[in-house]
Amino acid sequence: MLKHKKIRKRIPALLICIVYTMTVLLSMTGCGTKKTGSGGTTSEESGAASEENGRDTQAESGSVAAMGRYMESTAPLPEGASVEGRTMTMLTDGRLAYFDAKSGLHLSSDEGKSWIPAEHNEELKKNISEDGYVSGASIAPDGSILLSYLMFEGEGASLKADSSVIRISVDGNMSEVPANMEDGDYVGKVFAKSESESIALSIRGRVFMADWEKGELEQLFTLPEQPEMVIFVDDRMLCLGNSGVTSYDMAQGITLEKDAVLDEFCREKMGAKLNNSSDSYGGILFPGEDGAIYVAYSGGLYRHVENGNAMEQLIDGSFSSLGDPALGLCGMLRLESGEFLLLTTGEEMVRFTYDPDEPTVPEKQLKVYSLVENYTIRQAISIFQKENPDVYINYEYIYDYAYLYGDDSGSAITPQDALKNLNVELMSGNGPDVLLLDDMDADIYVRKGMLADLSDILDELTGEKKVFENIASAYKEENGTFIIPAAFKLPMICGKKEDVESVKDLSTYAQLVEKLRTERPESSITGAFNATQELKQLLLVNSSSLLEDRKLNTQALTELLTQAARIYQADMEGIGKEELEVWGDNKNAWTIGSIATLTAGDMVGIMAGNAEGMLSDMGAVSKVSEDNGYVFDLWPGMDGTGFIPANKLAIAAGSSQTELAKSFVKMMLSTEIQKTNSGVGLPVNTEAFGILGDMDDQISMGSSWKVGGREIHFSYGGPSRASVERLKELVGQADHSLEGNTFLEDIVVQYGVSALNGSMTVEAAVREIQQKSAIYLAE
Repeated sequence: MLKHKKIRKRIPALLICIVYTMTVLLSMTGCGTKKTGSGGTTSEESGAASEENGRDTQAESGSVAAMGRYMESTAPLPEGASVEGRTMTMLTDGRLAYFDAKSGLHLSSDEGKSWIPAEHNEELKKNISEDGYVSGASIAPDGSILLSYLMFEGEGASLKADSSVIRISVDGNMSEVPANMEDGDYVGKVFAKSESESIALSIRGRVFMADWEKGELEQLFTLPEQPEMVIFVDDRMLCLGNSGVTSYDMAQGITLEKDAVLDEFCREKMGAKLNNSSDSYGGILFPGEDGAIYVAYSGGLYRHVENGNAMEQLIDGSFSSLGDPALGLCGMLRLESGEFLLLTTGEEMVRFTYDPDEPTVPEKQLKVYSLVENYTIRQAISIFQKENPDVYINYEYIYDYAYLYGDDSGSAITPQDALKNLNVELMSGNGPDVLLLDDMDADIYVRKGMLADLSDILDELTGEKKVFENIASAYKEENGTFIIPAAFKLPMICGKKEDVESVKDLSTYAQLVEKLRTERPESSITGAFNATQELKQLLLVNSSSLLEDRKLNTQALTELLTQAARIYQADMEGIGKEELEVWGDNKNAWTIGSIATLTAGDMVGIMAGNAEGMLSDMGAVSKVSEDNGYVFDLWPGMDGTGFIPANKLAIAAGSSQTELAKSFVKMMLSTEIQKTNSGVGLPVNTEAFGILGDMDDQISMGSSWKVGGREIHFSYGGPSRASVERLKELVGQADHSLEGNTFLEDIVVQYGVSALNGSMTVEAAVREIQQKSAIYLAE
């Protein structure tokens, strides 16, 4: 039996995802179209700062002179608090109540400044078995507890969940209602309106009322997705989901017309971003005074009068813990004092108190830029501004997280045009102070003298051995260091010892794939399911060979396409229709952790891809290696073995805030930021690397998918200590950067797929690529 009492982070994804996409193994919010960090102002028309070309225009105008801002402080959690089932509410007697599955129920008479256990707390905790998992919890106004509870049986493909809804009254009596459906659906979250009125939400969008007398769930209505949460306003229930806010009249049993402004705001700001996980919410609704509804999410806290025409911003997410992507939101409420109390997955609660003497937007400003929205920058901004309340960080980006997975529909501007605009701003001295150069041609900025020398930061970090010197020094030159990578990706190959050792370069990798096809007549060999994905996978370790002094290496390009065609043909020979229906549309390169997940289903012969996350990638690789007796090593391409820099930090040479910018860069390289497992890459900070590598018994993850009627489950924890030591050894061996040019890669993929599928010869594809890239490379 899988014992989930060891879980510290969240329920396995296999119980959340109906169809597993395997693009990202650790869930991270962000699939919308937001293009700029929010400012500190409000708008009666839209409730958000105005945007123009991805930049917050109000933050740069007269709004900086406005006064008044909510400042935050910390409040303690009860002793022994856990994130499992963490929730809070205000009871009818005026006391604040907190509950989680480990510490139980605690009460506060001073609005969360101190806590005492409920009188029946020990009896209450005895009713919660450690062999299961509390996926959701709610406290009724009288203090009774409502739980969605999961028990697990079996392992691997036979792993099954038994779901139930449990009510524990204030006198300790327990009632239980089964919550499994015939189609495999089950309840993941619960919300208590009163001791007897209990709402249960299934992962497939069903909304139920628990009938305690009959011992069953009564279905009320269904949404297109798993609802995120519900709140109660008089006799109405407001249900938040990616499709908006549904209003339901509980007395009449009918859905009502939506509040247009509230619904549109939630769909626009949170649509597709709600995490639907067990330990936290991607967005929160909570009722307030005089019929007000509050909305809290990463963008901040907003107040709305029902059926009014405004969304008033009270707290800017970028100035607060609301915008910290490392903190999941577990609950929020307004206190009688007018303060707000935020419950997160962190180790303390957050109290927001209004200070009329603080500037709404600090006058000191630091501009940060990245082409694609970046999780690590988001977290650094949140912490930096909490530590420096007199600084406003204006974060500009062109594409949100969805761009990483092939979706650029959220912006009308092309990457090339965006970077031309950036270049103009930098040359004029009006550009950003800090730049993240991922997805850009960093060499151009160095050659044109647009970047400041960061040698003093690098020397300090390497001198104190705080970073992997070979990685952090990737851009060190005789005349200075102008870029420092905060993370890196490690291209690795994993499989049988004799197979891994046989791969010396691209040609021998192709030979191995062909050999494995003769041994495995069915399924994919590499995990690629179309020509685009195959080519992008191979570019991970071969892209750096395509350029020499900014000239296209046609010999290397010819070799790449020739060998890629061999690999693609061998791969596609064994892929069936069912597999193509599930994965055929995915045109992104897998991480090695995603391929390891496929391998666990006996669907891949050799694993080769980037290790980008200690937990998601190395945890999966470690599990598969131990189960199958596999080994892993650096993946050699035409340029040998190495690493790929990520989160590439730079400071504009024309910045007027150089010292402030350096402080921000140092924070990005600090243990505090790097230990959060951003998923962008492995941390360059050695202490953070060790912290993430020491979580083998503190986290449980998993995936589930179905192919042709065959259902497959894969669960795993963090990497074993032996795997981490091996990984660290490989990091030391990765002696040079394999970074390619993203613009050239796009052209190679555009025409190279024709060479792989046979609709164009390799020679013709090389000519097309040479012609299309000539002007760009000549710049």
